[in-house]
Amino acid sequence: MDEAEYRGIRGTNFFLHDQPLLAWLKHRKAPKDAIERLTAFGELCGGRLDELIEAAHKDEKLPLLARYDRWGKRIDEIRYCPEQVEARRLVLESSVLLPTPLWERLVKAYIVNQCGEGGVTCPLAMTDGLAWLLEDHGTPAQKKRWLPLVNDPNTPTPLTGGQFVTERQGGSVVSENETRAVLQKDGSWRLTGLKWFCSNPGELWVTTAKPEGSDTVALFLVPRRLQDGSLNEAHILRLKDLCGTRGKATAEVEYKGAWAELIGRPSHGLAILMNVVIATSRRHVAAGSLGMMRRALLEAQAYAKSRKIMGRPASEIPEVRLSLARIETLWRGAQAAFFEMIRALEEEAPEAEALVPLLKIGVSKAASEAVREAQMVFAGNGILRDFSILPRLSQDTVIQEIWEGTHGVLSGHVEKALRRKDTRRAFEALLGRARLPELSGLALCEAAYTALTNALLAPGRSAAKVL
Repeated sequence: MDEAEYRGIRGTNFFLHDQPLLAWLKHRKAPKDAIERLTAFGELCGGRLDELIEAAHKDEKLPLLARYDRWGKRIDEIRYCPEQVEARRLVLESSVLLPTPLWERLVKAYIVNQCGEGGVTCPLAMTDGLAWLLEDHGTPAQKKRWLPLVNDPNTPTPLTGGQFVTERQGGSVVSENETRAVLQKDGSWRLTGLKWFCSNPGELWVTTAKPEGSDTVALFLVPRRLQDGSLNEAHILRLKDLCGTRGKATAEVEYKGAWAELIGRPSHGLAILMNVVIATSRRHVAAGSLGMMRRALLEAQAYAKSRKIMGRPASEIPEVRLSLARIETLWRGAQAAFFEMIRALEEEAPEAEALVPLLKIGVSKAASEAVREAQMVFAGNGILRDFSILPRLSQDTVIQEIWEGTHGVLSGHVEKALRRKDTRRAFEALLGRARLPELSGLALCEAAYTALTNALLAPGRSAAKVL
């Protein structure tokens, strides 16, 4: 092949090109105005946004931390390149937060992740969760004060919601966190402690701390700046050198008496965190991994069609056809499961309790597998960062597998859900007459995910038939 023949798929409308998605929306009779919004969003993501994100991921344009100004005054400022700020602004202006319906928000998360995480979709997940948190648990004063900031595309960092929960000694076990909160006479709180993974340190974030004299995990809102414009006492110590999702900053932050507002009741903090904030992020992981999987498929198909081996397109070689079929089967099964998750969430069906953590595990694992398979189609070109998006996707999918709980942690949540009779019955109903094996932990999750995707793919195994 003349290497110049491969141009990638940029210019594709990521929405209009997705026939299973279009069929699903037709079946559910999606409103015309929503289809118009999705069409415009698919065009944006396949074109201008993809260009911006590629430019923002050049090594010299990754985010930087400026701790002090020229006079030595603390500023704790994350500096993003113009392309990253513009990408975030365009996404935020595309109706990706409430009051846009849940199904449309998740479909847009799936579409935009076809550009990779991009420094955009982790902040989108955080901000989506923060908006939901404010709507469901914020006081009228908190909604009035903070929702305009969350929805403002002209903040220094659009999609400005952050999530600061993890601590060194706690990891995924939030109850072991040590950050303390002291109540003040004016009703505000002061937080002291160190947060180890602080994703997207924008203008407002949600965090955890234990009220003084208690082991209860409460939930708090912390702004970067106070009402008088001065910096809050939340000090950014350094940025993490992550292997993927490098377009957005992840930091270590130390609270030194940081001003905070309690959100919800202190005794409900952990439950609200899991049911709103973390649950939102896990839905986005499923959507995001699915999007990355589809991008890998489209790029591999385009490359195999243009790449000539011994005088014929690579797409005609049995081994390459098999690889493409594997990726497509993974994607189609994951997409069908994703649609079921949305339905269950909308209906508040019992199986939703199992589907969210299960898809977080299953789709993120499938995405890593699909991207690796696509890289094999590209062979040596699949590991060149300046040749295609695949090397960036390969790192982003690893982060997706780890973010918001590893497989071992999530498998415990799935197992717990499936031990409940109503949840198990509802889940098994999705499988037809099939019953889940009596397994535990990750083995149960793998069996459940495989059974689910097989059941959902059964009516038409189009990918397998190409062989």
